[in-house]
Amino acid sequence: MVEPDRGWVTLKEWAAQVGYSHGYVVHVMPRHYPGFPAPERARRGVSAKGGGGGSAWYDPVKLEPFRPRRADPVELREEDLDREVTLGGFAKLIGVDGRSVTQIKDDRPDTLPNTVDGRRWYPRARFHVRDLLLMWNSRPGPGPGSDKRRPPLPWSVDG
Repeated sequence: MVEPDRGWVTLKEWAAQVGYSHGYVVHVMPRHYPGFPAPERARRGVSAKGGGGGSAWYDPVKLEPFRPRRADPVELREEDLDREVTLGGFAKLIGVDGRSVTQIKDDRPDTLPNTVDGRRWYPRARFHVRDLLLMWNSRPGPGPGSDKRRPPLPWSVDG
């Protein structure tokens, strides 16, 4: 029997959308998160979308409170994206305290893009605003394990 489209999702689909691993959503969240919703409808057998654990239908509205917390993305004007700035200059541009940005070089230097001259960070280094904005908007929410939810950045992918 084919389920009519009600906007429901499987836990596997929802996990991919929000950045959690499928195993975490299926095995940990229902047992350890109070109020985690029960499936709207169980699915039996193999279908075009698969079968087994996590294949039951869930209402995405009921899953929304369990979405990882992330800061709202910052948007800048098109003409600002090609500017070259220091980390402190980028902080002023997006309107946050300079320490919010400069602490990244100490805590997570691997997430910084290369400087304009193609090197890693050094004092008073200049970066393209476009690259820093991508890094800033990809920050995961607070809490342990939050870096596991960080999407891969172009300069950190081996290949």
